[in-house]
Amino acid sequence: MSRLGGALRHNLRLDAQSVSPIIGAITAAPVVALFVLGLSLSNTTGAIAMAVGANLVAIVSLVGAPRISLSLAVADALAMGASAFVGTASAAHPALHVALLVPWCFGAGLLVAFGQTQAAIGSQAIIAFTVLGRFSGSLSLAAHLSLLVSLGALVEVAALVVLRLPPSLRHQRHQLARACEAVANLARSSPETTAISTLGVVDEAEADLDRPTLFGRRDATVLRSVFNQVRRARLELTTLAGLRARLGSGGAAAAQLRVGTDVIALALSDLASRLRGRGVEGDWSAYGDSMRRVLASLETERVGVSGGEAVLVAQGIDHLRAIAGQLRSAWGLVNDPSLDDGRRAWRNERSVVADAGVRRLDSALDVLRSATSSMTPALRHAIRLSVAVPASVLLAHWWGLPRGYWLPFAVTVILKPDYSTLLKYGVGRVIGTLLGATAAALLISGLHPDAGATAVLVALFAWAAYTTWSANFALSTGFVTALILVLLSTSLQDPITTALDRLVEILLGAGIAAAAYLIWPTPPRAGVVEAEGALYESLAAYWCAVAPLLVGDEVDHTTVISTSRAARVAWGRAETAVGRSVIEPRSTRLAPAEGQGLLAAALRLLRATHALRIDAERGATTVTSHDLTELVAAIGASLQHLSDLLSSEETSAGIDLRTLYVAAEASLVAAQAPASIAVHLDEMVNATNTARHLVRSVLSNV
Repeated sequence: MSRLGGALRHNLRLDAQSVSPIIGAITAAPVVALFVLGLSLSNTTGAIAMAVGANLVAIVSLVGAPRISLSLAVADALAMGASAFVGTASAAHPALHVALLVPWCFGAGLLVAFGQTQAAIGSQAIIAFTVLGRFSGSLSLAAHLSLLVSLGALVEVAALVVLRLPPSLRHQRHQLARACEAVANLARSSPETTAISTLGVVDEAEADLDRPTLFGRRDATVLRSVFNQVRRARLELTTLAGLRARLGSGGAAAAQLRVGTDVIALALSDLASRLRGRGVEGDWSAYGDSMRRVLASLETERVGVSGGEAVLVAQGIDHLRAIAGQLRSAWGLVNDPSLDDGRRAWRNERSVVADAGVRRLDSALDVLRSATSSMTPALRHAIRLSVAVPASVLLAHWWGLPRGYWLPFAVTVILKPDYSTLLKYGVGRVIGTLLGATAAALLISGLHPDAGATAVLVALFAWAAYTTWSANFALSTGFVTALILVLLSTSLQDPITTALDRLVEILLGAGIAAAAYLIWPTPPRAGVVEAEGALYESLAAYWCAVAPLLVGDEVDHTTVISTSRAARVAWGRAETAVGRSVIEPRSTRLAPAEGQGLLAAALRLLRATHALRIDAERGATTVTSHDLTELVAAIGASLQHLSDLLSSEETSAGIDLRTLYVAAEASLVAAQAPASIAVHLDEMVNATNTARHLVRSVLSNV
């Protein structure tokens, strides 16, 4: 019951800041235009088919927000057309229809291995097959329907390419302000708090500032520069949190470090208010005076301590100074007059649109091979779909459901590769369908709208659905349900019965989807182990990219940045996998303490690598030695070894890092290397050894 209560609370929570009326209007315009065009041509079937095709692309564009790959959107349109054609052409032969549906569902299910947007495209292909292609017809009729669906979808794609949001940068300023507030909250939080929620907000701001249509605009360049300073401060704060955790909460030095982070948080919060235009004026000077007092106190405290604690305090001073410089620059940039000059009307500017979502064929094949090489979550999901959806088609026929096509639709959209997502979105789908079906039935039966009034209702429901998509899934689903029922009301005569059928079949579909998952669940233990293995492999790559900096060697900074990003993305995925496993059935889940312990060790490794990288870039390097080289190589090999253990590719014992560290530490002392190098290497060794212990525990229980 606690899991169901959590799903209910999630679906009743409205994120008002994510309501997007302009995005909703732009996304809804093609749906409404196509529907009106079809009605004006007295082609009700064509109006519905084109509007439904446009609606499905609109939804997948919102799933892929803040931007969707153009190639994926076009692929979605073509896949829906092909699915409608095959479904219609085979509908006259039920056995063939169901037989073709099995591989269709299997292929669509495998797309979850590529990401959320691709998974949504796979689901829409199944919907087009089972819902749009439910009526039997000749090849010419099938081709005609396919053309209408694809045309509607492609018009939506074209509209999303051509139409643009207003250019005042209000949205970008708001997103950057959210990033500042997220980093401020990170500064206020305890050292044990993870930064993954902060990273998501920062990534959203970066995506909005990197839109091709903003290239060449001075105000956008200024905002991008502010963002770069905030992102760097986030990296410094992450490293500083590791130092604070190792110092502990007692002592005057720890207290002063906390005062310093409070000053940083206040400066970032006020910077966010300034970006939103809430009247906060001034510059960095007021915060700078407070920071100088904190740094002076820390310098005094450093004199009174020794050993590793003195090194940690010194490192804390360096990081606070660095953050002060970054925020000083950010405040100077945000006061740039050009930020208030960009209120001109939008004009269509030529730009180069880089499609980062396109995968090369060999890469796609590698992903598919990985997904099907063993009983992965993607493969299990594909098998469940290829059984549950065709079974729901047969059950709808057997039970004689009047509008049985809603049953496979419900199974398709509710069945997910993991239990937590299935529960959360399944509950949201049921709540939304109940609200939307009720609203549509009452409006249609009460108003008896003509063609013009129906078009108005379509416009209102489409706008509301796309406007609230990111704010509340259940509410948005309700508006989508109402939209579909209003579209269908032009060809169906009994709206109340139609709405009731929709609700009943959604409930039945939810039950079938839940049963399909619970009968053969995805072991979250395996999902967590896989994600943790990828995390430690990415940490190994990041360490190998950073390590040459310790002895002053040149490195490829592009590789350093990309491996750093890959490591934190992998950490986020691993945290998500662990979080999902907590609410899975007890018989299949990994012990939460083991998964969270591996996450904590990985965070320590990531922070220590960050610290060594930043210090080396500031000149904290040493001369090379045999012992140091051996330790550096052994750390990289040990991290890769942990990944191999988790992927069951290695069973041998690990390297004795502690012995290698003792020898390397002596070499560092002899070379008079900066003390911070030995301190951070010690942290790397301790965290790696902790992770090794936890991995053995995990593998013994898999």
